[in-house]
Amino acid sequence: MGLDWAMPYLRVTCPPLPAERKRHIAGQLTEAVNLLFFSPRGGPTREELRERTTIHFTEYGGDDLYIGGRSSGERGVTDLTVELSDWNMGVCQQRRVARHLTPLLARLFGVKDPDNVNLRFHSYPPTAFAAGGRLLADRVPRIGQAMKKLQG
Repeated sequence: MGLDWAMPYLRVTCPPLPAERKRHIAGQLTEAVNLLFFSPRGGPTREELRERTTIHFTEYGGDDLYIGGRSSGERGVTDLTVELSDWNMGVCQQRRVARHLTPLLARLFGVKDPDNVNLRFHSYPPTAFAAGGRLLADRVPRIGQAMKKLQG
């Protein structure tokens, strides 16, 4: 089943946002992930990939996040971290994702300096994730696992 191939998960650590703005950002990030992770050589369709991409906002208040011993309010900057999890992401794919997502995230969150946009990648083998009681390694054919590894 195609839905078992990709399950990108993005956890966005950011200042509080109104629901409508989160909805807009989630839509933009989902489309960006769809462009970056879709492969015409096999795997999920664009719609399947879109339906399995998860965006999780983790908001921090004024006294919840400190860098250099100072809050973002004290520093006068927005600090943004996005953790992206997907199976078998290679270094080439991580570089491509970083190049594409960093300016998009800066624009979406109004971050002036791209150095304040942090991406953390969590790539894992298909034996480290289970859905519906079955390991991803048991759900995705070996040829699919090999293709994903080669693409990354």
